[in-house]
This record gives sequence, structure tokens and C-alpha cells, in this order.
Amino acid sequence: MDPYIDAERLDRRHPLTARKLANLRLADRAHAERAEEVVARPAKVTLQTNDLCNLACPHCQIPPPEKRARMDRRVLDRVIEELFPTLIELHPTNLGEPLLWPHFEDLCSALKRFGVLLDLTTNGLLLDEARLGWITPVARVVRVSFDGATASTFERLRSGARFDRVCENTRRLCAATRPGTVALQMTLMRSNYQELAALVRLAADLGANAVNAYHLFSFRPEWDEESIVGEPELWPPVLDHALSEAARCGVTLRCAEPAGHVGDVRPTACHLPWHQAWVDYDGEVLPCHSHGGDSAGNLLREPFMALWNGALYRRIRAGHARSCPTWRCDGCGMNFEKRSEHAPVPYDVEAFVSPEGRRGLPLSPVRWSGRMRPFELVGRRHGR
Repeated sequence: MDPYIDAERLDRRHPLTARKLANLRLADRAHAERAEEVVARPAKVTLQTNDLCNLACPHCQIPPPEKRARMDRRVLDRVIEELFPTLIELHPTNLGEPLLWPHFEDLCSALKRFGVLLDLTTNGLLLDEARLGWITPVARVVRVSFDGATASTFERLRSGARFDRVCENTRRLCAATRPGTVALQMTLMRSNYQELAALVRLAADLGANAVNAYHLFSFRPEWDEESIVGEPELWPPVLDHALSEAARCGVTLRCAEPAGHVGDVRPTACHLPWHQAWVDYDGEVLPCHSHGGDSAGNLLREPFMALWNGALYRRIRAGHARSCPTWRCDGCGMNFEKRSEHAPVPYDVEAFVSPEGRRGLPLSPVRWSGRMRPFELVGRRHGR
């Protein structure tokens, strides 16, 4: 079963739940058999609803002037029609602030109507009472971005946000949702990694049950020095302290692991080609967000299942069936699993710095990178 899908949180009283669980079992079987063609529809979809954001974080992948794209309502309608009856979870947007999308309320209404769970990442600034009313009936997890546990660090790294306001919004979110729903999420970098234990304490104070913290991807040379991936001696003491605080506070800590070797992880097969799909703002269906500009096709022009069993997906699944991943899958961390939550893992240091910073760095045999590389913009805009 795909570890990124939580079917246990489905409402067992909803009339579509049995159908969703049956679809998931078919997907699990197809993954186990490494089937090239499948009858199960994806159990989870990432919907790139919106690139726009109300913040101007200096380390963001897309500079503010380029944050324009947002999903046409026709794409949402097609996803609802073709996928919602069997869908378990939906994650809106990898790149922008989903609460800015004009159709977000309609999306939440459709999730509730079809019994789909919401996997949401937000900067927390727009979590007012109205939006809490949309989110709380469908939320499986809500991750609030906190790139600092102090106001000075937070507001410097999340330009345009107010620390006190986001804290208060998060406190109300925690009070409105069931335990285990809210997590604080940090992008780890030199400027903030020593505040991780303090962030654990802040999470407990706000009522959140979890903290997630993963390494910065630098997209511009001036941010390369913020990456601590190439300095493995810095991280273990901070991680150990944060884990101790998490145990004391009753907070679950999901975190960047210490650097290790290929032998510290064991091979498996990525679940994504059988369980998950990405739908970009224009309707392009992507096998994963590290797509390199390759698309399976556009669901505004073809039925989803024709794309799901099209040439690109069949090629990817066939590679896994031969234990010889093809396309962009070879060496990807999604084809490996840790022996324990914070077991040492191999980091591809070159993936965490800008293209300029990668020059001269040796290529790593396993692209761990928190399991996947950043969202690819190749083929999406300006020919990049």
C-alpha cells in the first residue's frame, strides 16, 4: 500500500467509501504484480491549482513576477467527473498558496460531496473563519509552513507573513480539527536549522501534533550557501535534540535524516505509477512532479484512463516490472525505503544547489532528495 495515502481516515459511512477501498485494493494488486496496464484509477492526485502566492519568500522556486498560472475551472470539473468517485486523497498545489485559488471553496465542497480527503499545505496567513469552515470537514492533514520558530527568523524567510498572526490562525485550526491533523513544516537551511527544537515546542503550544522538516532546495546561486546537506556533521546533534524534545512534548517529528550510504536503504518499487497522478494547471497529466517536461497527455483532450494507460505510463511501469527503472526513475529515492524513520540515507548533494553550484560536484548513485526532486518547471513556462 502506498505510504502516502491514509485510507483509514475515510468516512466509513460515505456511500462511495466502499468503491474507493475496492479501487485501492486493485491498485495495490497491480503494484504488487508490476502490471503495465491497470484498471484502478489513482487513489491520490496532486492538483496544481495555483502558482500565485501572497508571500515573497526569497528561497521560493518561482520568483514573484512569474507567479501567474492558475487552474481553469474546466480542469477541476474534469478531475471531479473522472476521478473523485474513486479518489481517496487530493493535494492542491505544489508551488503556490492554494487558498488564493478562486475555486478553492468549490473544491472543498466537491471533496465533501464525494468523500475525498484533503492533504493541504498552506502558509497559514489566510486561515480565517470562512476558510476553516471549508477545510475542517475534509482535512486529513494540514501542513502550515513555519520556516522559523521565532518572529525574526520567520518573517525574514517568509516575506510578507506575520508570525503572531500565523500562530493564532494555526491555534484556531488545531482547535477546529481532530487531533493528528495539523503539522508545522520547516524548510531546513543554515538560517533556521538550529530552531528545530524550538519549533517542536511551538507546535505543542499551538496544539499541533507533528512537525515536518526537510532540506532546502536552492534555485539560485546566492542561496547555495544556505544548504547544509554537504555538511553532514552539522545535522545529527540538532536532530537528536529535536527528537528528544518531540518525545517530551508528544509531537511526531518527521525530519531530514542523517547522511548515510546506499547500503542504509533497501530497494523497493515506487508506488506512484500505480497509485498517484499529478495534474498541472492546464490539464497536463504528469507521472510525478520531477517530470522533466514529459506529459502523459492532457485530460481536456483525452479521457484520463487513456492517459493513465498510455505510452509513457506503460513505459514507466514496464521498467519497474523488469527491476530496471527507465524514464527519470533510475536511482530515484522513491525506489528505496528506509529501515527506520530516521535511518541514515544517501543524499545527492548536487540536487540541493543551483545549476551553477552543481558544476564540478560528483553525481550520486541514488537521488534521495527527500524522496523526489523539486517540481520541474521544464515545459511549463518560458520554455524552461
